[in-house]
Amino acid sequence: MSSSNSARKLVFWTVMAFGIFVLAFLYLQSQKNLSTIIGASTARAAFTKEVNFQDGFADIAEAVKPTVVSIYTEQVVKESVPFNFFYSDPFNDFFDQFFGGKPQPQQRTPQQKYYTQKRVEGAGSGVIINRDGYILTNYHVVKDAEKITVKLATDKEYVGKVIGKDAKTDIAVVKIKPYGELPIAVLGDSDKIRVGEWSLAFGSPFGLEQTVTAGIISAKRQNINIEGNNYRDFIQTDASINRGNSGGPLVNAHGEVIGINTAIFTQSGGSVGVGFAIPINRAKAILDTLITKGKVERGFLGVKIENVNEVFAKQAGLRETAGVILTDVISGLAADKAGLKRGDIILEFNGVKIDSVEKLQDTVTSIEPNKKVNVVIWRDKTQKNIPVVLGEWTEETAQTQTPTKQENTNEKTSSWMGMSVKQFTKDMAEELSVSPDEQGVVIVDIQSGSKADEMGLYAGDVIRAINNRKTKTVAEFEAVTKKVSLAEGVLFDINRSGNLIYKTFAEK
Repeated sequence: MSSSNSARKLVFWTVMAFGIFVLAFLYLQSQKNLSTIIGASTARAAFTKEVNFQDGFADIAEAVKPTVVSIYTEQVVKESVPFNFFYSDPFNDFFDQFFGGKPQPQQRTPQQKYYTQKRVEGAGSGVIINRDGYILTNYHVVKDAEKITVKLATDKEYVGKVIGKDAKTDIAVVKIKPYGELPIAVLGDSDKIRVGEWSLAFGSPFGLEQTVTAGIISAKRQNINIEGNNYRDFIQTDASINRGNSGGPLVNAHGEVIGINTAIFTQSGGSVGVGFAIPINRAKAILDTLITKGKVERGFLGVKIENVNEVFAKQAGLRETAGVILTDVISGLAADKAGLKRGDIILEFNGVKIDSVEKLQDTVTSIEPNKKVNVVIWRDKTQKNIPVVLGEWTEETAQTQTPTKQENTNEKTSSWMGMSVKQFTKDMAEELSVSPDEQGVVIVDIQSGSKADEMGLYAGDVIRAINNRKTKTVAEFEAVTKKVSLAEGVLFDINRSGNLIYKTFAEK
């Protein structure tokens, strides 16, 4: 009986062990199948997400492209050509044909010029912002254009007319007379953009119409200088922008226009991933004025300015580092007429405290021309109030470079801090590209690695004053430099090749 019980127990446990093995095997197999299913579904989800992301770009392109136009311009320019006495005389062929020989070339004065006319074609882009046919583009795209052709995404072409332009922001509005209803772009809010967000650039690079490129917002509030004009708060993007993209829209991931493509940084002529766009809010702020008046009226002061640093403040006797200093006052313009002088520090303008160059520029241009404003300045360690009647900002006045009148001269040689100077004289004026009426000492040599070299001074600089004390003669230069403390800082008033600048230096 006992042996039979033992046999039964053995069978029982054998069956149990086999069952546990089978169950374990089935469980492991099911987990393997489940992970395969989960992995497949995860991959499927990732793929779906990628497809949706891709579709998003395609959807944006499909919605925005009909609002983007190509702009073609023509203008006739007159250019001077050199006169070749032996081969370019217009009468030579006449004499050859009828008299069998050429006349002796006549002597002509160097002032006599000959001109030829050349037709120049240009291309850019734009974006439709109104169903009545208003198109937003760059000022530089349509500047001086005599003929404008606007081509829509449908290949329809229209004659365009500039109805408003603003060189300061590089914005222009072109009008066409459409045959039917036009698609219009949605203008977004450029103040809300963030670095790293997706951006799409639309336009006609190199004449390749209806082109779309993608990238991100690389940076905000970039300041760049183009052909002498300083543009502020540009949007930087690595979405490919090239010639012909100018005036086209920069769009966010919602299909809203956040900027107008304007410029690229390049050393090759092609895109290197550094493009710039005007924030759309800047354009929106002046659109109504451009459409109704054709231009933006801005106040103009007529000065060159620089931020006040600690050295400026200390030498001027200011208790705090504040304001902007006038490095030049342009003759005949508003500041000059009001009696403002080079070296004045503007602390307040029309009731607005001035703490930077940008603040003064924005304040002045926000006021209409011909308005009388009060300017608080710091001059000769005294605060003064000076009334100024503003002029009007135009492209011509902004480019005016006529400096204020300067004074006279004397003679001798001296050295200080590794620089050698001698008296400026009128016969040096042409070589140094300065006014013959300039007054000061001219740097004739700077030792490499010296303090003068470290200060950023150059041979040829005319030192007009140091720490606000005139250096009309070498003797005055020596008297002033004896009292200079590099620890407290030194302020140089310099004429460098006709440009009046200030240089500051403090021992660290």
